[in-house]
Amino acid sequence: MLNCDLNDLMVFATVVEQGSFTGAAESYNTPKSNISRKITRLENHLGVRLLERSTRSLHLTEVGQRYYEYCRRIKDELNAADSAVESMLEKPQGRLRICTSLGVGQSLLSEHLANFCLQNPDVELDLTLTNRRVDLIEEGFDLAFRVGELADSSLVAKRLYSINLKLYAAPNHGFEKLSHPSELPEQPLMLMSAKERSADWHLISDDNEHHISFKPSVRCDDFSMLKRMAIQGFGITELPDYMAEEFVENGKLINILPDWTFKPVDLYALYPSHRGATPKVRALLDYLIQEL
Repeated sequence: MLNCDLNDLMVFATVVEQGSFTGAAESYNTPKSNISRKITRLENHLGVRLLERSTRSLHLTEVGQRYYEYCRRIKDELNAADSAVESMLEKPQGRLRICTSLGVGQSLLSEHLANFCLQNPDVELDLTLTNRRVDLIEEGFDLAFRVGELADSSLVAKRLYSINLKLYAAPNHGFEKLSHPSELPEQPLMLMSAKERSADWHLISDDNEHHISFKPSVRCDDFSMLKRMAIQGFGITELPDYMAEEFVENGKLINILPDWTFKPVDLYALYPSHRGATPKVRALLDYLIQEL
């Protein structure tokens, strides 16, 4: 394959379109001698003459005419590529790969993501729901949502929302009679455990704190499953308030020890620092900050 300077091809196409070396030099804001040198270098590289020069005009040779047709298509494609990049830098568009946990995706973000897509029809949302901690860079995600402490120094983190956690259970099982966290270990307790961790809860009430360790009746890495099991009467579990509110209102769940809560945890949006926040990522973050 022949190797040549792509810039020389573009200069050649401009000379043809301008009809002179002088016109091309003015287009590139460079001396005429630079244009002439590039055309000569291209012709030497190809081993053929592309232009017939005279003191008053220049004309394409037969080979030059054929070569120009290819150069023009290349130039058009490069201009189209530049325009596409400029457009992407101006408005949200293209595929947006997002990853979040099942609970956050289904209960907190689903409606907001749907509305965002309606407002930004040029964005193609590719949403993955998983409780596995993905590698954004290796797996090619634009954005991920994570709850709690962050450890990825290579990622940019933006705080979106503070999540309140409380204790919930089904009514009519006697759990509503509990008056203090010290009574909890005697009850069937279901633990949210996204990874191996000790079974303990640290509860807060105004200036009072109480720590309990217990043997869980259920360990699960998904709040949605714990919610369903609580509704079915399997025991007491911790849940984000946004996930439990609807079921408290319809009487399927009750807040156990309502004066006691967990320390709030933060929801973060993460994206790779080397990519920066593209317009589609910035648009979604701005939208979620406003809505949440």
